[in-house]
Amino acid sequence: MKPPCSLSLPVVTVLLVACIFAPSALAQNLFVVATSSDSVAVIDSATDRITNTIPVGTHPVRITMSPDRRTAYISNGKSETVSVIDTDTLATVATIPVGSSPQEAAVTPDGGRLFLVHQLISEISVIDTATNQVIRTIPIFGRENDVLFTLDGRFAYFANFNGGKVDVVDTDTYELTSIPTGAGSRRLAISPTGDRVAVSNFLDDSVSVIDTLTQTVIATVPVGIAPRGIAITPSGDAIYTTNVRDGTASIIDSRTLKVKTLTVELKPWQVVITDDGTRAFMTNAGSNTVSVIDTATRKIIKTIVVGVGPFFLAIHPDGEKLYVSNAKDTTVTVIDIPSLNVLRTIRNIGMQPFDLDFGP
Repeated sequence: MKPPCSLSLPVVTVLLVACIFAPSALAQNLFVVATSSDSVAVIDSATDRITNTIPVGTHPVRITMSPDRRTAYISNGKSETVSVIDTDTLATVATIPVGSSPQEAAVTPDGGRLFLVHQLISEISVIDTATNQVIRTIPIFGRENDVLFTLDGRFAYFANFNGGKVDVVDTDTYELTSIPTGAGSRRLAISPTGDRVAVSNFLDDSVSVIDTLTQTVIATVPVGIAPRGIAITPSGDAIYTTNVRDGTASIIDSRTLKVKTLTVELKPWQVVITDDGTRAFMTNAGSNTVSVIDTATRKIIKTIVVGVGPFFLAIHPDGEKLYVSNAKDTTVTVIDIPSLNVLRTIRNIGMQPFDLDFGP
């Protein structure tokens, strides 16, 4: 008689075969917006091969994931819609009409609503994610460029580029208040504890730091010329910015507010930091490279050649690989984070690979 927990040889064989030939069941898919191809490429991160291409609206520019990563929202800049993709079935399940030129968006931490900004009209759209309907439009003065939520989801912060301010929306009442910052508020980052929001002021060459309890600016720190990308380390000890017009990166010490400036390469665009806080990566769109910064020494340790026009970055959830969208060709570069070497180039993504993010 067999022990109750034993498996026969055929069953074991079947299980082994299933594991070997089903890598996508164990790996997460990467979704890449191809702006000029009106599509989203799906890459199996186990093999780094394209497994699907999903048609969406005209001129898709941004991708926003739900908190559980089961739904992707694609902002279609020229068709005035948002495509809703089921990231399990890889099917478009809804197309939501919205206002002109939809851009950045974020989903509330509870997953119930999507807040969407527009490039050409002065309003914020609020979408119910259960019904995929616009349930509110919030008028603003200016043009929003970015959005994030406080950790509890009570407030949404928006970088108002034209107004030189950060708009704060109470997500319960939809009441809007404004916090003056430097000119050209561009991108936002929130501290790990949620007590600070940092905003890059593109036209003021500065970063403003906001206390989220009082909703007031507690410091404005001069940095390089035209800061855009911004990120805060997982420990909260430093704020990193990419300064587009002088080819530098600024590192602000969160305690002293002293700034260290590093020379990177041409047109640094986005910055991301690994979950363990040891490395910061920056795309240099004008030099076709990625700069790597050791966050302990705050020094550049490597410059990696990638494709043409690198813009956005996505770190694999396991922390082992970095994916780079090369917006002026049709590729995504895959970098091994431990060795800082290029593993491979994924081709035929579609024209103008742009924003990218991981599904479940």
